[in-house]
Amino acid sequence: MNETRPTIFHVTHWKAGSQWVRKILEACAPGLIVPPQVYETQFLAAPIQEGKVYPTVYVTREQFNSVKLPDLWIRFVIIRDLRDTLVSAYFSILFSHQAIANEIIEWREALRNRSEEEGLLYLMEEWLPRSAVIQESWINSGEKILRYEDLLQSDLQILEDVIVNQCQLPVSRDALREIVHAYKFENLTHGRQRGVEDRQSHERKGISGDWKNHFTDKVKEEFKNKFGQLLIATGYEKNPNW
Repeated sequence: MNETRPTIFHVTHWKAGSQWVRKILEACAPGLIVPPQVYETQFLAAPIQEGKVYPTVYVTREQFNSVKLPDLWIRFVIIRDLRDTLVSAYFSILFSHQAIANEIIEWREALRNRSEEEGLLYLMEEWLPRSAVIQESWINSGEKILRYEDLLQSDLQILEDVIVNQCQLPVSRDALREIVHAYKFENLTHGRQRGVEDRQSHERKGISGDWKNHFTDKVKEEFKNKFGQLLIATGYEKNPNW
């Protein structure tokens, strides 16, 4: 173990490009990855492994601060528009997500027995609050936040700064460019372009703003009631009139 190497934490919430970023981190530092586990037990329950890389750590700021950390560590936090997060979760849970927990099986069964509108309302109540709490905790901390939407537009520029400059992972800039290119949406989907939907695929559509194609007036009204202020706090809307 290289004790001068910082321990890296990729903090995020579900459906915020977490598996995409995870694949890139795994390719950049294959010998350093601490595999994610259900309920974040690799981070919350096990001793932290110094100098390693922790992808997809789904925790609030309070949970993060509850863990005994090594002396040298770096984290970066990625969020996504909660509206797109909800829509992505709907199709993922319904079609493509591995049944790694009993909850997913229950949610999938519930969605199969509901219309799309009813399913979105159901997940807004049963699933989305966990991601909202994670977002809110980091936004309120004053933490510098990375946005999934910006990564879609400037993946190499942002990831080069994070992975090479900030996290100091042992990967050259040339190698990182090749890795980021290999994991672009079009390559992960064997040539399917962003915006071309495959509902059966975990890489379903690869765009931002898709919620506009799925939110009915009822879903929009309920979303505003539950999460409207958080959309403003995270900068995705300037006011409630969207």
